[in-house]
Amino acid sequence: MAQTTTITVQEIHCESCEHTIATALSRLSGVLRVTPDAETNQVKISYDELALNEANLRSALAEIGYDPVA
Repeated sequence: MAQTTTITVQEIHCESCEHTIATALSRLSGVLRVTPDAETNQVKISYDELALNEANLRSALAEIGYDPVA
């Protein structure tokens, strides 16, 4: 079943950051759509909740250098 979450990440500064985040998260099995926004410092992610959960997504962001805000 599809789930959507929005995670705030303070380090999103530009289109390159948006591209890096979108590319990395899109590679995760179960991610359906990633929409990073440097203006709001948020990443909207649609994913299959049977394959992933929000903790997995937060961990993946941290692994590529974008620490989620609690």
